[in-house]
Amino acid sequence: MRRSASWHVKKVLLSLIVVGAVSCFTFTSAYALLNSQTQNNRGRISSGTLTFSNKVNALSACFSYGAGSSGNANTGCSPLFTSSTLMYPGTPATAQVTITNDGSLDGTALSVFMPSCSAVTSPGATSPGGGNPCATNGAQIYIQETNSSFTPTSCLFPTVGGTCGFSASTVAFFATSANTAASAYSLGAGPAHGASRYFIIGMQLPSTASNTLQAEEALFDLTWHLTT
Repeated sequence: MRRSASWHVKKVLLSLIVVGAVSCFTFTSAYALLNSQTQNNRGRISSGTLTFSNKVNALSACFSYGAGSSGNANTGCSPLFTSSTLMYPGTPATAQVTITNDGSLDGTALSVFMPSCSAVTSPGATSPGGGNPCATNGAQIYIQETNSSFTPTSCLFPTVGGTCGFSASTVAFFATSANTAASAYSLGAGPAHGASRYFIIGMQLPSTASNTLQAEEALFDLTWHLTT
């Protein structure tokens, strides 16, 4: 009798174990089928553009990404001055420059540098003096900021504020100390996208120039550099 009862208990326990194992398998399978998800579709991250144009006087605008450019740097823009008119020492020449940010990003810093300056003989000269207008006591330059009508608003170089005047050895400063993008002379912020800044560039040989600068020409490049 005891054996029969014991066997009955064992059968009950064995049944419970089987039921438990089946239940575990069933519930586990049910849990594996429950899931959910969401999708953030077609996200994009895009770069803007930092491009600008350089316009000299009434000539066509020259774009940083235009013909002759490489890596958004155009080295083929119009010269500020030409040699069509030979100047006396102390007689200034000026050029109007418009810098317009036509990209989608604001420019935070505008600067300018002179990557090259060399002395060459003036056109048609028969007796050059042998001096170097790019060197100390040579040619002089100023950078005047203006409004859109090219009325002076503030001098940026060689002094800051007011109306610009000429100072000795200022081309030499650019030729030796502000001749790369890393050493460029700062012109302040901007322009923001869609905006412009306006400048008058003045140059002359000093009124006290010696005969060594007679029939000598400064052949130079001036590069405008915009960053954001």
